[in-house]
Amino acid sequence: MKRALVAIERCESYSSEEVREALVKICEAAALPSVEGKKVLLKPNILSDSPPERAVTTRSEVLRELIKLLWEKGASEIFVGDSPSISSSHFSPRTSGIAQVCQEEGATWVDFSKDPKTYPIPWSYGHKYPLAAIIDEVDIIISVAKLKTHQLMYATGAVKNMFGTVVGLHKSACHLRFVKRESFARMLSGLYSVVKPHFAIMDAIIAMEGPGPSAGSPRYTGLLLASNDPTALDAAQGIIMGYDPFTLPLTAELVKRKLTLWRNLDEIEYPLLKAEEVVVENFKRIEIQPKTNLFKALVIPFFTRYLKFYSQKREPKPLFDPLLCIGCGKCVKICPAQALTLTEEFKIDVDYKQCIRCYCCHEVCPVDAITIEGEG
Repeated sequence: MKRALVAIERCESYSSEEVREALVKICEAAALPSVEGKKVLLKPNILSDSPPERAVTTRSEVLRELIKLLWEKGASEIFVGDSPSISSSHFSPRTSGIAQVCQEEGATWVDFSKDPKTYPIPWSYGHKYPLAAIIDEVDIIISVAKLKTHQLMYATGAVKNMFGTVVGLHKSACHLRFVKRESFARMLSGLYSVVKPHFAIMDAIIAMEGPGPSAGSPRYTGLLLASNDPTALDAAQGIIMGYDPFTLPLTAELVKRKLTLWRNLDEIEYPLLKAEEVVVENFKRIEIQPKTNLFKALVIPFFTRYLKFYSQKREPKPLFDPLLCIGCGKCVKICPAQALTLTEEFKIDVDYKQCIRCYCCHEVCPVDAITIEGEG
């Protein structure tokens, strides 16, 4: 029976030598599948094409050494791709350095928005979403995630990273249909069952703490992780951040849906360092909110729009700083509830009665002009 292996190794910097050494160790210890003669898709976390020092994206240095390692192991073709929510059909991640790495190392950057294929997503009430067609054209998929907090889901890891295979602004529709954390976790679990990576790597050399996944602060942790089970990698990430993994809605849902190689935390094997040995002291986490009342979760959707989102109104509000706002309109474009308006003065007017607290606006703001109510 296949075991869930999570390999954790210290890596003090993004120097090619240190990243290479750590990658070789964790890939071997976590049982990287054979890539010889196979087409491989690498899915980094590119929430937005941000500068490396902001810790928003998977670092290009990790991607570079991984691509080189896969070539050495005999991969026939290597593809790299992602689909940020707001991007053109010709999106290329140059600011993060990922586009240059692909060009220099012979990997092919894939435009996920080109000719996507529609897939039914289990446990999503029959909904279908356009996903990147490349997922059916490769032999092996590797999620190359970033250790980060997430305002809605508390943590974003190897599994949620695959949400990027949903093309562009269709992600916003997912937030509108699956408002609560638990329902959003159910949809992500269904997506994971369709686009299930064969392996996962996590860049945690410099992580993100605080109000992630885009407006948080870089936090040095000096780690690289890998796993033959992305769900186990996310559980380990939760421990490192100081969470009980079962309080994370996505991890709990994945276990419930039997999409994991493990059922209890003690069934996850650590061939190198253990997650409990590398917990980051005083890591700034997103506070766990009370779980949605089951009765409301079942009954409210059958009533009016107002009642449907009633319980969501108790979630912290996104707050807009008019002094920092540059009037780019990205938050307006991505808002699934159409709760935002760009005024003639190029400032944001928000209708909190419509706001569903999905925090998509917070994720895409390029100047951190949006904070979440109650953040310290």
